[in-house]
Amino acid sequence: MSFFRLGGLALLSSVLLSGCVPPNMVNGGLGSPWVSPYPAPVPAPIPAPVSYVDVYKYQGSRQCEGGGVPLAEMQRQLQSMRIPVVSSACGMDGRMYPAVCGASDGKINILSIPSDAAQAAMGQGFMLLSNLPEAQRTNCSGGHGSASSSVTTHPYTPYTGGNNTSYYSYQ
Repeated sequence: MSFFRLGGLALLSSVLLSGCVPPNMVNGGLGSPWVSPYPAPVPAPIPAPVSYVDVYKYQGSRQCEGGGVPLAEMQRQLQSMRIPVVSSACGMDGRMYPAVCGASDGKINILSIPSDAAQAAMGQGFMLLSNLPEAQRTNCSGGHGSASSSVTTHPYTPYTGGNNTSYYSYQ
């Protein structure tokens, strides 16, 4: 019997105490002053899109001699400065050069890097490719851009019967 008495007393006290609760707190009503003890979830920040810029540097190769700095070495130079290289290519600066052995041949190495690293690359002698509008990407095969570039020399004989002893070379 004491169980029913205790249960009735508990029910009566809860009914009486519910009259003390303001109406805006009942059932999570609007304007409720209740605050969650857990912090609101913060959405992960959306990373800003990365833009890239093309930079170039002359290989330093010479007509009839080849030579110059290989593309892979320039790529390592930037990577050693913690500048990621997205893509790389060989190229020509698009300018005309007189055909003279030992003169510059206009070969460049083109590297794509994040635009926020362009100033650091320019400090190492690289230049923005956008400042060289005539430049063209070329094929790096055949030893192009390497210090051991191969030069093949053939006799130039435009007609038979002549006594022409000149030669031409190509890479």
